[in-house]
Amino acid sequence: MSIISMTGFGKSESTLNGTTCVIEVRSVNSRFLEISSKIPKNFAYLENDLKAQIKDKLARGSVNLSITLGEGAVGNIPVCYNETAVSKFVEITKAMQAKYGIAGEIKLEHILTIPEVLQFTDAGADNEAWEKHLKAELDKALDGVIAMREKEGANLAADLTKRVAHLEDVLAKIEVLDPQRIDTWKVKFKERIDSLMKDSEIDDVRLLQEACIMADKLDIHEEITRFHSHNKLFLDALKKGGAQGKNLGFILQEMGREANTLGTKCQSAEIAALAIELKNEIECIREQSLNIA
Repeated sequence: MSIISMTGFGKSESTLNGTTCVIEVRSVNSRFLEISSKIPKNFAYLENDLKAQIKDKLARGSVNLSITLGEGAVGNIPVCYNETAVSKFVEITKAMQAKYGIAGEIKLEHILTIPEVLQFTDAGADNEAWEKHLKAELDKALDGVIAMREKEGANLAADLTKRVAHLEDVLAKIEVLDPQRIDTWKVKFKERIDSLMKDSEIDDVRLLQEACIMADKLDIHEEITRFHSHNKLFLDALKKGGAQGKNLGFILQEMGREANTLGTKCQSAEIAALAIELKNEIECIREQSLNIA
């Protein structure tokens, strides 16, 4: 199972009782699962059910659901109006005018502001049939989203695997340079001590203690070892697949800490340059991993 991207698109086109139905689901990256929807008013009561259906299949991402009924490239096309709602509106309005002495005419623009006055399916349509149809078609659209997210995830995994291999190559270069760095430091340390203490007697024990303290401060072996471990954990997470975004983010934080410490402790221009290369690659990996669910 590959890791899953948060970028995806799915679409379902169908017809019920002569009315076309287009369902589109889009998703992009987000820290949490956020769902927005555009649903015909006469099916607004289904919104929570449809969102729950999405939550069952998608873990993270900013998801947009759009349901269009009727013909036309943009929006929903109304097919009739609610006669009962219009009649009641006119009746109540006239009663209020008579009771409170309010002047004025009832105009079409007033009526069109009534919620539910325009209907996008036949007033006699079977709502139960539509509910089942919409949920089934949403499943199809979600299957499309998941398929795209899995494909994008596989591409991301391939790219991230190459980038982690690059991190390993840089660490290998640092491991080659590390012994040379220590030898160079030993020579410079001795020359510096000789220069400072040429007219004084040197306490060999104290000198050895100071040398050990400095060597410990300069030692980067632990950082390199931990970095290798983080790389392995990262690759293991990619192989495990699924929703690994948060886990990968945590591992990347640890990688960043090791790279920073390497650059601080190394006391070598060559290794410092390689530490910067590590940090740049980690940042590229972080940007890519933001798309992982």
